[in-house]
Amino acid sequence: MRSILDIWESRLNAYIKEVRTYLRYMLNDHLLFVMIFVVGGGAYWYQGWLKNIPSHFPSAFVMAILLTFTVTFAYVRTLLKEPDIVFLLPLEKRLQVYLQKAFVFSFISQLYPIIIVFVILVPLYVREFDVSGSELILLFFVMLILKMVNQFVQWKLTYFPDRTSQISDFIVRFTLNFLFIYFFVTKNYLFSSIVIIIFAIYTYYFTKVTKHKPLKWQFLIDEENRRLHNFYRIANLFTDVPKLKNQVKRRKWLDWILTTITYKQSNTFFYLYARSFLRAGDYFGIYIRLLLIALFIAFTIPLSFIGGTILAALMIFSTGIQIVSMYKQYHNLTIPSLYPVGEDVKKKSFLTLLFIILTIQEMLLTIVLFIDLGFVNGLLQFFINIILAYLFVYFYVAKRFIKS
Repeated sequence: MRSILDIWESRLNAYIKEVRTYLRYMLNDHLLFVMIFVVGGGAYWYQGWLKNIPSHFPSAFVMAILLTFTVTFAYVRTLLKEPDIVFLLPLEKRLQVYLQKAFVFSFISQLYPIIIVFVILVPLYVREFDVSGSELILLFFVMLILKMVNQFVQWKLTYFPDRTSQISDFIVRFTLNFLFIYFFVTKNYLFSSIVIIIFAIYTYYFTKVTKHKPLKWQFLIDEENRRLHNFYRIANLFTDVPKLKNQVKRRKWLDWILTTITYKQSNTFFYLYARSFLRAGDYFGIYIRLLLIALFIAFTIPLSFIGGTILAALMIFSTGIQIVSMYKQYHNLTIPSLYPVGEDVKKKSFLTLLFIILTIQEMLLTIVLFIDLGFVNGLLQFFINIILAYLFVYFYVAKRFIKS
């Protein structure tokens, strides 16, 4: 039993050491400056918005949605590696203590989204529902318990690695979480109790059907590698990450976009970066997910002109900072350096593509903002968003990441 614990402790220490190493590069002055600007600007706007909340604003719905996201996205970091499928497989029945440690570590490491979202929502909750301090504490502890239950159920679903089961479980848990939180926030405790009973039955069912099932080793290892890859990709924005491996997805249905690029020497790197954006490293997937999140926020929450500008700035930074790693991906490779194209053309190609990508994002976001802002303010919002994208690409990215 002690040897199993030693395996967990050694892997946890190695993981924490690696994360700390990269965080030293990631939490630099530039990022802290942006974070201070975003938090300060967001807090100023939020304070002013709370004083003039529209009477029709769906406070309970917004709170329920945001808290639902924080508790539904739950997983267990097993820290498993490729050789484990051979060397630890015979010890599977003795891994219970290892998995318990992994569960506790995962739960603690995933608390910060709940804490951040809860702190942000407390002023809105107090203002709209006139709750006491004890009710705030109760809601917070309920969210912690709900997070733990979601993590437990998600772990049980790892025994069913097919995509259909994973998506179905997420939809069911998201729906149940939303209904419970919504009824709890609005103090409809009878309905929230009914939802909890349904959730308990759902949890019991998967606990029972997975009782004697073996671990899905390959699925667990693939999930662990995927999460490490996501962290490495972010760290790669600030320093070289030798362990970073690129993943490629065909996406044949997007080939028509590449046919619009003119066939000429100066477009060599532009074509390469465009093809990589659409197929490599899940850049396109991240782009779409962030865009959908922004559109959802703009559609469900009435935003003022300042609110729309802050949302646009956040999306520009969030999207752009993810795509910047694509430039570094080819910067040190031998084959692309042999292309008969100057370094200035290479840099210009990447910055142009990044600006086009962000401009399309801001166009779609502005269309939704037209609903609240009207035509004139919406048009002004669009021009401001384009200026923000231009400043981000040609001043921040060009000077911070695309150095000579």
